[in-house]
Amino acid sequence: MKKIVLVAIFLMVSLNLQVHLARSESKGIAGAAEAAANKDDDAADASSFGSRSDDTAMVLLHNGYVYTPRFLGKAHVLLAGGSVAAIFKEGDFPLANFSGLPCLKIIDVEEGFVVPGLIDMHVHVTGGGGEMGPASRTAEGKISELLEAGITTVVGILGTDCVSRSLENLRSKVAALQDEGITAWMWSGCYRVPSPTLTGSLVRDMQLIQEVIGAGEIAISDHRSSWPSTQELLGLVTDARVGGMLSGKVGLVHFHTGSAASRLDPLWAVMEASKGAIPITQMLPTHISGRGPGLLQAAEEWVAQGGRVDFTADQDGETQSFNALMDWGKRFGNAALTGVSLSSDGFGSLPKFNSKGELEEYAVASPSANLDTIRRLVLQGGWKLEDALVFSTTNPASFLAFKNKGMLKVGGDADVVVLNAQTLQLQYVIARGQVLKTPEWTYSGMFGKQKLPTASSSSQPVEHCRYDTCNNDDDNDVWVETTCKLTNPEAGTRCSS
Repeated sequence: MKKIVLVAIFLMVSLNLQVHLARSESKGIAGAAEAAANKDDDAADASSFGSRSDDTAMVLLHNGYVYTPRFLGKAHVLLAGGSVAAIFKEGDFPLANFSGLPCLKIIDVEEGFVVPGLIDMHVHVTGGGGEMGPASRTAEGKISELLEAGITTVVGILGTDCVSRSLENLRSKVAALQDEGITAWMWSGCYRVPSPTLTGSLVRDMQLIQEVIGAGEIAISDHRSSWPSTQELLGLVTDARVGGMLSGKVGLVHFHTGSAASRLDPLWAVMEASKGAIPITQMLPTHISGRGPGLLQAAEEWVAQGGRVDFTADQDGETQSFNALMDWGKRFGNAALTGVSLSSDGFGSLPKFNSKGELEEYAVASPSANLDTIRRLVLQGGWKLEDALVFSTTNPASFLAFKNKGMLKVGGDADVVVLNAQTLQLQYVIARGQVLKTPEWTYSGMFGKQKLPTASSSSQPVEHCRYDTCNNDDDNDVWVETTCKLTNPEAGTRCSS
């Protein structure tokens, strides 16, 4: 009976796989197969755009403890066609029942924690900064840096500088990240009001540009803000709401919040001016945890009234978000913090100004801050992993209306991270069903230098490779029936017909 169930699952997911196969065939399978077979073994250290796992392959994660993010227990997770095809309790489906299933890549996660891929709604993917002059503009982010942070879904953003940083560049970068394998969106606008748009209006951006989900980061209560009037903010929030309705997107305005005494007052003024017509959830303030106790107190009231807030995760040496979440968790209960998300501010600048508005320190934010803060909540703060994960999984997915993100569920997107059970260090990252990071290897894009997986880190034994793609080194290969043999430990498993 179990074999019949597996065959049924295979037939079901094959419908999705055939779509991807047709795409590969349109590029010429014969030529691609010849190129893969003749690939030089010395390419292990070379730049390669196609060194991701084939997105048509099925992947089985076994020998892991699954968090959906709620703790499920020991289970197998089957990924196919970019989605989660099935989750089996190990006791119900022993690994032996999967033997012989064609086109299956098996990864033993060695009793690690299998969790949803992280969502980061606030990343300066094209770089940020500039507050110390042109030389202080930060570099754009790399796909490998996002993967090393466990991020499988990202929302790109501009900031203070919307002159040398443009929405056109941001949209192109977001499209590049999509091509490289993760899910990427963007906010339209920057600190100032009126903000730049791609098409002439926010409503048009949201309706005509697939990647645009709302406006941000619009600065309030900050010395770098344009100090927009209540009417200007009301018009912006209304445009975002209407744009969301017409495009089927969330239509948020994502607000950068500074440390000025006005705090969240501009947002309350919008609520008052609309006389309740604008839901409080149309506005999402960020940087809540790093601006002192006054803003945290204001944020408590915002959340108590049904609003949502975004904390900026702690960078090395920082403790603000950790301390705030520990305090809120103690007073409200960890599981009750459904109105809070974490974002990294990755690749943006971290300027520190004194009370006179003078710049005193300058640094660059790492996208790893989300996972670092989650890890600290668990290992130092004593939180359950399932409670700490929600800040970068289910909560932002809910805030941004990403229905297939943030949770491991059948039919959901195959975005998965595997963590070491003792240290919570990152082991594997799978985005849209593609293995983009293993313990020894991280995909680094078209121009990056990367080391392909070695035989010891192969995601399945050589004897199961018959129905795999042409080799077993996570390349973006074509579907050919082969038998495999080990020819070069540094290059992974190569195939011979």
